[in-house]
Amino acid sequence: MADPVLVGDIGGTNVRFAVAREGFAGRPIISDVSVMPGDDFKIFDDALTVYLKRLGKDAPHRALIALAGPVQQGRVTLTNRDWTVDTARLQENCGLERVELVNDYAAMARSIPELPEDAFRLIHEGDGEPSSRQPILVSGPGTGLGMATLIPAEPAGWHVLTGEGGHAAFAPATPREWALAEKLRETHPYVSRELVLSGSGLDAVHKALCDIDGVSWQKTAPARVLELARQGDPICRDICEIKARGTLYALGDAALMNGTRGGVVITGGVAEQLADWLAAPEAIDRFMQRGPMSDYMRPIPIRILMSGEAALIGAAALQFDEVPVR
Repeated sequence: MADPVLVGDIGGTNVRFAVAREGFAGRPIISDVSVMPGDDFKIFDDALTVYLKRLGKDAPHRALIALAGPVQQGRVTLTNRDWTVDTARLQENCGLERVELVNDYAAMARSIPELPEDAFRLIHEGDGEPSSRQPILVSGPGTGLGMATLIPAEPAGWHVLTGEGGHAAFAPATPREWALAEKLRETHPYVSRELVLSGSGLDAVHKALCDIDGVSWQKTAPARVLELARQGDPICRDICEIKARGTLYALGDAALMNGTRGGVVITGGVAEQLADWLAAPEAIDRFMQRGPMSDYMRPIPIRILMSGEAALIGAAALQFDEVPVR
């Protein structure tokens, strides 16, 4: 049985750590979970040092850290936080024998086969038999918009293919969305899916819609936007609908291109908050309508991941796997 490993899930908002052990049949088990705001630390190394001190003498000697950014030669610069994380520096500063860095959506995707059914909310049943041995698309809006594909590897393992699909161009589908895209282009030369759909773009989208409607903009917390949307505020309602429908539209494109007949899993804190909007028939229809390929889409099940610890479990599974991350 493998030695315990420290696992981390580092996003644009929170820093999550845990200790992972290999359980029955190789299933990862995590303990000592800690969630800390990233704003509490100047650099990532400080957050890791705090967690290691909490563990004391029982701290593992190796770590696998999943981060929201592309990994290049043992270094990651986070997309939505001014941190650069370096394996050699972590090993030197934090006293670890070995540190491995992976993209956060590699860990998120790898968690899917390890999670129980009650970790998901099914919003489209598809053919009723989501195959565990066909590719699965894992993507969704949090602070950013990550994306990965889970690919079966014989005899029973998994490959994870990561990418930066969240930075593909936003595709408007209604007059309101076209107007939003045009307004955003006045201040953002490139309007990405991440800008419109993720939490990091909330202020920009809110301000653009206010400008279009001739309404004074005031910075509004995400929870308040949701509350106002439920109360019928037209601009906040439009924000939620545009994000939910745009997410399903983007994931439909990715599912079609990648052939992810095993299902689509929508992830991220924004997705959890927008669960009812994502489940709306108008949003599901955005996923399905692909002209002559619409029949191809309808059997694909769609689920929302409702587990905040998924990426930690996925990071542990990657550590215990013999299949490399691509």
